[in-house]
Amino acid sequence: MGIQRVGHAVLKVRDMEASKQFYVGVLGMKISSESPHATFFRFNEYHHDIGVFKVSENAQPAQADQVGLLHIALVVDSQESLVEIYRDLKAKGVKVEAALDHGMTRSIYVYDPDGNAIEIYCEVPEYDWRANDDFVGFLKPIDLETL
Repeated sequence: MGIQRVGHAVLKVRDMEASKQFYVGVLGMKISSESPHATFFRFNEYHHDIGVFKVSENAQPAQADQVGLLHIALVVDSQESLVEIYRDLKAKGVKVEAALDHGMTRSIYVYDPDGNAIEIYCEVPEYDWRANDDFVGFLKPIDLETL
């Protein structure tokens, strides 16, 4: 018994329609349930992976120097999938803020319409993070155009 994993993340958003367009149209999620004040999204058959709750249009946007969530990380199955998603994001006009090699993972970072950061990453199976506890400081830019 005990905690097994993170079940889902819930974000506050100002524009529900823009959020639905991003999470469904850009990230490819499905809507599991929705009301005027909340929408729950899923990738596969789990009931929900991400939820969004509407706040007022006057709510403060997400800011870099504030207490709270830094980002949500989404796992893809391979480096090839990461490159494919990178190309798809660019084709849809989504700005990729960074592409980084963390040693144990390779990641791209984007923002949703409300400024919530999303990391999309693949594992690097050949990197033994148990033997290399330096992954916190391991950051190298990667060029997904040539990867």
